[in-house]
Amino acid sequence: MTMPPLTAAQVSPPEIAERHRKVREKMEKAGLSAYVSFDPNNVYYLTNFANFVHERPFVLVLTMTETFFVVPVLEVPHVLRHKVGDFRLLSYAEFPAVVGSRWSDRFAEALPKQGTIGIEGACPAYLQAQIPNPVKMLNIIDEVREIKSAHEISRIAWTSDVMTKALAMMLGKVQPGVMVAHAIGDVTPYFYQRCLTESPQYNVMSTHAAGLIQPPAYTDDPHNFSCLTATCEPGGPFLGLVAGKINGYGAEIERTFFLQTIPEEAKRPFDTMMEMRYKAYDMLKPGAIGSEIDAACQAIAHGAGYETPLHRTGHSFGVTSHEAPFLALGEDNVIQPGMIFSIEPGIYIKGTAGYRHSDTVLVTETGYEILTQYPDRKEDLIVG
Repeated sequence: MTMPPLTAAQVSPPEIAERHRKVREKMEKAGLSAYVSFDPNNVYYLTNFANFVHERPFVLVLTMTETFFVVPVLEVPHVLRHKVGDFRLLSYAEFPAVVGSRWSDRFAEALPKQGTIGIEGACPAYLQAQIPNPVKMLNIIDEVREIKSAHEISRIAWTSDVMTKALAMMLGKVQPGVMVAHAIGDVTPYFYQRCLTESPQYNVMSTHAAGLIQPPAYTDDPHNFSCLTATCEPGGPFLGLVAGKINGYGAEIERTFFLQTIPEEAKRPFDTMMEMRYKAYDMLKPGAIGSEIDAACQAIAHGAGYETPLHRTGHSFGVTSHEAPFLALGEDNVIQPGMIFSIEPGIYIKGTAGYRHSDTVLVTETGYEILTQYPDRKEDLIVG
């Protein structure tokens, strides 16, 4: 697998057509006459149109020969501005609306009269209730998304580059007495600057990303982001993270780091975290089993006397920042070339501190390639 060049360029019609072909291939194997998608991420994946869920439904219907997109008439110009690929727009008046001009009326036009209809797990009950045919729940689009195309890899690599540079920007501003909010203040403008200069078709609806620094008192709680007014003081561990999706594709990079000095008590848990990290990389290759990687990392934590880690070893990225497949106990997935994972095993000591690096990593034919290249040794992560 040759790494494609970084790009934030818009998806091409042939790329979208190939995604539809793969979905229909799975539909045929499942014996479906149509497949219904409601999840905005799956809609974006198949149309390049980014929307958010509100009371006006957006519904995508794929038959074996056509694609229909049920949308409110209000949004038709928006859809036409961003859509890529061929599909039929079926617009409805408003929500609510009178009989004959409702979304459900247009939806009924798209459904075949015969056969089983596939729906995704995210399909709401009110939408399923409008399907008169037999229904089968299958996450077909999610399955297609698991292995990335060259275009997707290049987009995720671009996002990884933006996030890696943003992390360096944040860590460069950490000094004793600096407020977290000040250290991270340039990250969002940097995201927009990169998007606006490198992606002429940039859609603001497809970017949801942030950078954050957790001071030591917050690092044992991975999702505690209430520290914007905290100040940075010498020692550690701190956690710097940049995550989310930029211009439609996700990635993340995280580093445990220290301000001016490494406390003695931080060295052993940091080194244990790194041992877990090295084990995950050693096992990450085609044919490996996701749950076995997570089990091996947990065994290292337990062997060092630490509690079971708070979270899995990794997750995938794509048109979201968290998606399947996972490196986690309970998911015996076979890793394949073209999959992308976070590698982020962590050590957390309740009430004391947490230790975690995370990288965005591409699985290749022979192993892996790290897309978020940044130092990870504790000696190289002393700032200020």
